[in-house]
Amino acid sequence: SALDNVLRNAVRYSPQGMAVEVSLRCQQSLGSGQTVLQVRDHGPGIPEAELENIFRAFYRLDQSRERGTGGIGLGLAIAERSIRLHQGQIRATNADGGGLMIEIALPQA
Repeated sequence: SALDNVLRNAVRYSPQGMAVEVSLRCQQSLGSGQTVLQVRDHGPGIPEAELENIFRAFYRLDQSRERGTGGIGLGLAIAERSIRLHQGQIRATNADGGGLMIEIALPQA
């Protein structure tokens, strides 16, 4: 569910014909490790001051834009809660060159 919400948003906000970039890597550190998934779109990005807010339930950056895409502001809130329940972290940053990067880090079993 968390990955579906993140990927669906990336596809929704990327311009038609632009690829959504997905990468996966494993990191080891002092006997423990984590798996890090990055999803990058090539959309307009988000103002820096709003990056943390996108994980709040019912938060929508631009209400008129969301009406056209059908979002109600729950997808990333659901993703954040699911990732947190699995002892992971999720964060959003604006990507170099434009677009939004969502990074999900989960502990390895």
